[in-house]
Amino acid sequence: MARAWLLALAACGSSGTASTVVDQPAPPVKPIAPVVVEIGCRDLPAAACARVQQAAGARYRVDAPVGATRCASPDDPTRIGEWRYALVAPLYAPTENVADLAAVPVELGAATATIDALHLTTAKVLHDPTDRSTIATRARWTILPADELLPTWKVITVGNLHPLTSPDNALAIPICAPKSLGLPRIANIDPDALTVIAMTGTTAPTRYMARLMDQKGTTYPARDVAPWFAGVDFVHVSNEVSFTKACTKPGTIGMSFCGRESYIELLEAVHASIIELDGSHLIDTGTDAMANTLDMYESRGWHWFGGGRDQVDASKTLELEHHGNKIAFVGCNMPKTTSHVVRNGPNVAACDLDRVAWQIGDLRRRGFVPIVSIQHEEVYVHDPPDVIVRDFRKLADDGAAVVFGSQAHCAHPFEVVHQAFVHYGAGNFFFDQEGTNTRDGTVDRLYVHHNTLLTVGHLYTRLEENGRPRPLTDRERGQFLGELAHALGKLARTEPYADPHPVADTPGHPDSFLVGTAQEHVVVYPPTKLEPGKTYPLAIEPKAMFLPPAELDHYVVAPRRGTWDKRYIALARTFALARFPAIAR
Repeated sequence: MARAWLLALAACGSSGTASTVVDQPAPPVKPIAPVVVEIGCRDLPAAACARVQQAAGARYRVDAPVGATRCASPDDPTRIGEWRYALVAPLYAPTENVADLAAVPVELGAATATIDALHLTTAKVLHDPTDRSTIATRARWTILPADELLPTWKVITVGNLHPLTSPDNALAIPICAPKSLGLPRIANIDPDALTVIAMTGTTAPTRYMARLMDQKGTTYPARDVAPWFAGVDFVHVSNEVSFTKACTKPGTIGMSFCGRESYIELLEAVHASIIELDGSHLIDTGTDAMANTLDMYESRGWHWFGGGRDQVDASKTLELEHHGNKIAFVGCNMPKTTSHVVRNGPNVAACDLDRVAWQIGDLRRRGFVPIVSIQHEEVYVHDPPDVIVRDFRKLADDGAAVVFGSQAHCAHPFEVVHQAFVHYGAGNFFFDQEGTNTRDGTVDRLYVHHNTLLTVGHLYTRLEENGRPRPLTDRERGQFLGELAHALGKLARTEPYADPHPVADTPGHPDSFLVGTAQEHVVVYPPTKLEPGKTYPLAIEPKAMFLPPAELDHYVVAPRRGTWDKRYIALARTFALARFPAIAR
């Protein structure tokens, strides 16, 4: 404490008082406020500025200039990212690309913030941009931030540059900032968080197509479409033909399919890496041929689902992680299931839609994007059968991100149901059917960003030379899309933006195993608390309606209905041991 001294001096000859010292509080010291400059931004979208401020955190620098700003040119050395926008139209718009915004054939709309950010002079303000039903209509296309895309809209490329894969497209704003600020990448689309998946239709390199491949080269049928798959992270192929040395006459015309082992080079030519195995012709030449085909896939590091070495392998989910995205596939063969011809061993997966619905919910709870692809009923018109529409819409409501029909030789329409992209049938990809209704097909390109399906692009093809697909011309594509839209218009409408209703996480979940060719439906109750690396006992409950205790320290398998005899108890035990590695042997 500062001290103030008061000195009282006695005059000479006075009464003689002594001097005293008194403590008093010092006046408060006012700190000198430092001169600081907040990191700011100029001529950028408000959302980009907010990201800059968030990245800067509480750091303030006296030597910082404005901070982030719009780059003078895309190749500015101080560029730290970009803010991307997308042009969207209705799903069945026949246009795929425009040279520039002036070439948009209808009215152009955008929110006020987008108009200001892109300095648009031709776009009209959307009165209510939160009303998603007005975003993309036949009379008005819309520009919106690329991270706000939904699969209900079709992305129209500008100058043949896709907003999710091309950082320097016409609808991207480059962002610059002094390197001294040390800012991270600022962007609404992160290329390191993007996964692109191509889903193809029916492939069967056999019959007339086998003759074409033997005459002109194994990879000849891929000549016109292979470039479309370059840069795709995962290419899905539903191949319905097993490869075997025993296939000496693959060009035989009939309904029993086989392929030479060398024909796998065709799948390599389109960069296949995910094989769907629920095709109805996979065991036409026996289970050994399918086992050989699986060996060939495995040696190449390819993944499969929807079929496998046995029913446990065939019905499990294929789970992949890429760029931080968690993606899972599940599939099965419905006609083979309903006709009771599926047996254990190398084969297609028997369909148990209750199990699939539970798998979808389980995948969602574990942070996966579920893709369900089913070999369903075949018809030779664009109208999907009622049973397919019913099953696929139910799977969408169960929480699938994508529901895909791999069975269709005649392409069916696509739509969005409960936020899921539902394609009732893509049509033929590599096959020899050149009939009027079977020659045109669709390849879907899924764009998954930060674990969300943002949009779906398409390649439309036509078969020529009994097996070579080539891209449709603009006129052909318009006619084809018109036919698909007409077929979709006959279906009852659904809610594209409604929330799905995934199966709840209950103590027991549905599953099934085969008894000969009959499907036995079960309920599996896992231990209440599963610990990694620990094994648990197994109990078989022979009667349905088993009620587990509040805490369960072992696995229980019970029938969904009826009562089991000793034979079924033994089969249930064999199934459980194969399905769950955590069961003690």
